[in-house]
Amino acid sequence: MAEVRGVVRSAGGDPIEGVLVMGVDLNYAETNREGQFRLIRPEMALFFWCSGYLPEARVLRAGEARVDVVLRPVAVMKASA
Repeated sequence: MAEVRGVVRSAGGDPIEGVLVMGVDLNYAETNREGQFRLIRPEMALFFWCSGYLPEARVLRAGEARVDVVLRPVAVMKASA
């Protein structure tokens, strides 16, 4: 069975630990402290979720075995009284 590997980083280039990486078949992995993940070949697409970052989705091309992703932080709005 094929697998997909990759690294998830912040916009500043730092690896992000704890990102949930999930395929549409509900197969999932979590990134380690280096931002790395390994997932047995998911079907068609990968979804990336992590608190404090905007979610990301990637459609996989046929035979694609490496997916590196940059997550953008969620904008924080401060309310004034």
